Amino acid sequence: MSKIFKRPMFRKGGPTNGMTGIMSGIQDRNNYQVGGSARERLEKVYQEYPAQSVDPLAQFLISGGLNLMSATPRGGALATAAEAFKQPTQQLFTGLGAEQKAKRELALAGEQLDIEQEQAKEIAEMKQKVESQYQKEFSPERKQYELYQTYTDPKNKGFTTSVEQDYPSAMADLGSYIQDSMTKTGLNQSYVGVVPYKKRGKEYDWNFEEMVAGGLYFKPDTKKLYQRDPEKNILIEYDPYTGKKLKEYNLQK
Repeated sequence: MSKIFKRPMFRKGGPTNGMTGIMSGIQDRNNYQVGGSARERLEKVYQEYPAQSVDPLAQFLISGGLNLMSATPRGGALATAAEAFKQPTQQLFTGLGAEQKAKRELALAGEQLDIEQEQAKEIAEMKQKVESQYQKEFSPERKQYELYQTYTDPKNKGFTTSVEQDYPSAMADLGSYIQDSMTKTGLNQSYVGVVPYKKRGKEYDWNFEEMVAGGLYFKPDTKKLYQRDPEKNILIEYDPYTGKKLKEYNLQK
């Protein structure tokens, strides 16, 4: 097998232009999709492969001349020449018409592609603008501001208050910055909610024993996350922004 690849036909690298033998006449493929606008690429293809492979005027002269040389004289030289060039003239008009048609179709195709490219560019710019505006409108800063305004709105206060109203800043941070951070660190997959509690007036009794083992809970008065480990009977405290373990607390039996 190694001797086969040492034959002359396998020694020459690079482009195939000018190759001989089984590669004779093979030309490298032009990458028309690389570089230039759509119109420029179309024009390059047209120049490489024109609608008429033979110039119509040259074809007219050659065909007419051949017909004239073999024509039977018909009432004088002008009549003979007119008859000889009758069919080549029709072919000339047909060839010129085909070439003009090809150029016209090329121009229309280029114009259409230019329009499509412009529309695609406008759509991309509009999409980027909308996405940018969307991200701005729903940024953590925006969400934190709106949540805080909702939690502190006097119209929402009744005879009783919620944990959001008692801890508006912490709960607004939870719904914006902290949730965003938990999504990035993966803590949101274990997040359950606020630490279970019993409320007496303005006082909160936090009941860690009711926490689901392994679940993460937010405690608004400390703005930290907590996890209960029943086997070790401990409470683990985490930084809600980084997910870093901070402390361990022994739970009373």
